Amino acid sequence: MNTLVMQNNDSSAGIAPLPRSLIWLQCFAFAVLYGVWSLPETILIRHVCLILGAVLSLYVLIRFRSLLYVNKALPLLLLLLLFVWVACQYFFITPNPDLQMKEIAGIWKRTGIGFIFAVGLGLSLSSRSIRERQAALFDVYYWRLIYIGLLLPTLIYLLKYVLTFHANQWGFTAPDYLRLHYSSLPFYMPKTVYVAFCLPLFAIALSQIATQIERQQWRPWSTLVYLLSCLAVLFVFYAENIKNGIAYALVLTIFFFANLLFKNIKRIKFKESIVLLAFITAFGFFLAQHLQKNESWSTLYADTKVAIQIDQYDQWKFNGGRGYPNNELGKMVSITNYERIAWGVAGAQLLIENPLGYGLVERSFGHLAKIKWPESKLHQNHSGWLDLALGLGLPGIGLILGALILALKQCRAVPGPIGNFGFWLLLSLALLWCTTEVSQKVFFDWLVFAIAWVAALALGDTARDANTKSHTPSLS
Repeated sequence: MNTLVMQNNDSSAGIAPLPRSLIWLQCFAFAVLYGVWSLPETILIRHVCLILGAVLSLYVLIRFRSLLYVNKALPLLLLLLLFVWVACQYFFITPNPDLQMKEIAGIWKRTGIGFIFAVGLGLSLSSRSIRERQAALFDVYYWRLIYIGLLLPTLIYLLKYVLTFHANQWGFTAPDYLRLHYSSLPFYMPKTVYVAFCLPLFAIALSQIATQIERQQWRPWSTLVYLLSCLAVLFVFYAENIKNGIAYALVLTIFFFANLLFKNIKRIKFKESIVLLAFITAFGFFLAQHLQKNESWSTLYADTKVAIQIDQYDQWKFNGGRGYPNNELGKMVSITNYERIAWGVAGAQLLIENPLGYGLVERSFGHLAKIKWPESKLHQNHSGWLDLALGLGLPGIGLILGALILALKQCRAVPGPIGNFGFWLLLSLALLWCTTEVSQKVFFDWLVFAIAWVAALALGDTARDANTKSHTPSLS
């Protein structure tokens, strides 16, 4: 399996190498955290992993504190300024300080701890020592542990799927926490969870295949793991009928093949072509089946023409309480199409009218809508970015997007596994936040964590001896 980790010659910079056991513990804490981050009734495990990771990372930050004052640390500085902006909102702007204080004691506290963890993890993985460079197997095992963590949400879903629909055939009943639920029960998980924690795996798997092709180091078993990961994610989206999950997987796949055609077409060999063709065929099957199940794709244009007229057709305000209008085809609009688009238009209007935001990560759209349309029954906007902008205002969303864009740009300057990993991870998150209602709790924690992690990876990798130009990673 291609390794992500690139070990730095710390001794040339006058910094002693980090203990391998520390990096192991950081990777283990991340793997467990990512595996349970989206699962209900796991708050104790999440908190233990976050705190353990943050404590270990504080040691790393002290050791590598000189890196935090260079220009390439700007994405991390922007994220720090985000916390400052939230404090300013609380003291001077928000109309609901009590609710915002609850978020500061909850979401923002966890996000701050996760930020420390993420920066330390990124610096640890991108640090190098002569001793560890001579024992490259440790690089491989760090990456494998991280990848297992990234796999866990998808594997847990597959396990639940099998037990939910087939356990009775085998003569036993699975416990509630190992079954899928489709209503608000203690172990119910909404579709947004699968998009937020499975789509990054799809993107990262593609990034590692791209790395193998770019470096002409095709490894059949690694490729098989990555392709099966992609197909498993597609199955999750198909089984749960997640439209935006399928749509974003398609966008990432198109981007992947376009990148190959324009940059690496000459490096694709016959065996690689066969594997990629098999992947396209499998994806095409999932896509065809998905389109057959969702007639709403065919009425998207007609529904959009109705949805953008939010004053004439205002049923979007009432969460179905007053029915829905018909489109130009004479049929009732698709509820999904109509509400998401209408809420997007209404949210954009509210953002123009409230550029400094309401102050909440969660449900600022509903609070602002209630002020403008007292009869409305709204909660979240289906665009995570728009929802977040309504909560944090233009300054807040500018800081987050600025950090994300800078981290993406820095990843493009880092060749090899680290650059590809970071770029594709952030690209997947940037996409899924466009039309997924993820401006809440663990989704926001994961967004800030990912940006900080990738920014620290790029920061640590580009901080090298001025006389050293090599970016060559060790491979398994």
